[in-house]
Amino acid sequence: MRVAFGSETRAGLRRALGWVERRPILVLLVPAALALGAVAGLTDLAGAGRIARARHNLHPAWLVLCFGGELVAYLGYVLAVRDTAKVDEGPQLTIGDSVRAVVGGFGVFAATRTSGGFAVDYWALRSAGEDRDGAVARVLALGALEYAVLAPAALCSAIALIVSGEHVSLGLTLPWLAVIPGAAIAIWLSSPRRADRYTRPGPEAGRIPIAFAHFVRGLHILRTMLVAPPREHGLGFMGTGLYWGGDIACLWGALAFFGNPPLSVPALIIGYATGYVLTRRSLPAGGAGVVEIALTFALYWVGLPFGRALLGVVIYRLFNLWLPIVPALAVMPPIDELRRDFDAADLAEENQREERDRQK
Repeated sequence: MRVAFGSETRAGLRRALGWVERRPILVLLVPAALALGAVAGLTDLAGAGRIARARHNLHPAWLVLCFGGELVAYLGYVLAVRDTAKVDEGPQLTIGDSVRAVVGGFGVFAATRTSGGFAVDYWALRSAGEDRDGAVARVLALGALEYAVLAPAALCSAIALIVSGEHVSLGLTLPWLAVIPGAAIAIWLSSPRRADRYTRPGPEAGRIPIAFAHFVRGLHILRTMLVAPPREHGLGFMGTGLYWGGDIACLWGALAFFGNPPLSVPALIIGYATGYVLTRRSLPAGGAGVVEIALTFALYWVGLPFGRALLGVVIYRLFNLWLPIVPALAVMPPIDELRRDFDAADLAEENQREERDRQK
C-alpha cells in the first residue's frame, strides 16, 4: 500500500506540473512577478533618492560588454557540455544538440518551464543514447565542473582581499577558505577504488544511496577530466572559464553602465560568487527573485553603494536571464518533444523498478 500510495502521489504531482507547464504564460508571469516584487522591495529599501541619483550618470557603451559577455558565456558552456558528455566513452553530442541544450537551459522559462536548466542537459544526453543513471551523473559532473573553476577563483580572490587589507568583511572572505577541505573531500570520494564501491548501491538501495552514487559518479567524471591530458578534456575547462568570465564581464558592464564601479576585480568575483552560490542553470526559473536579492546584497557587502548595486543587477539580469528567453523560443518545440519522450521513459523505468520491488 505504501509503494502504491507513493507512486500515486508522484503521478499526481507530475500531472499537476504538466498542467502548469502546458500554460507558458502562467509559468512566465509567476517568476516575473517574483522578480519584480524583489526589485520593488529592494528599491524601497534603497530609497527613491539614491536610485534617482544613480540613474543620472549613464554610460550606454558598456551595454556592448553585457551582450558580448553573454555570447562568450554561451560559447563556453557549449564547449563544457560537449566535453563533459564524452568522458569515459560517453555520448558524442552534436554541435546543434549542444547549442539547443545551452540556449534552452539559459532561456529557462521558455524551454524548461518550471525545471532548472540542467534538465535540458539531461534530456540532450538521453537523446544521445545515455541511460538514466549515466545522464544524471553527467549532469552532476557538469555542475561540479562549474564550481571546480569558480570556487578556486573565489578562493584566490578571498586570499587577495585578506592580504591586501581591502575593506571587505571577513564574513564574506573567510567562508571561501572552505574550498580547500571541500576539494580534499571530493578528491578522496572520487578516487577509483572508492568510486567503484560507492557508485554501486545495490538492487535494493533506496533513493538516498542512489542519489549518493550519482553524486560520486559525477565527481569521478570530473576527476577523470582533471587527470586526463589537456588535449582530451581541456576544452571543457576552457569553456567553463569562458562561461564564468563572460558572465562576470556582463555583470561588470551592467555596473559600469551607471558609472565606474569602485570595486577591485577580487571584490567583484567575491560578490558575484557569493550572490551566485547556486547558479542560474541549477535553479528553477533561473532563480527569479532570489538572485536579484542575493546578488544585490553581496555587491553591497563588498563595497558598492546599495542603489547602484541594485540597478546594476537589474541590467545584468536583463542580459543574463530575460533576453535569453527570446532565442529559447526558437528551440522550444524540440525540447518539448524531448521532455515528453523522456518523462514517459523515466516513468516507465520507475514503474518497472517498483514492480520488481513488489515482486521481491
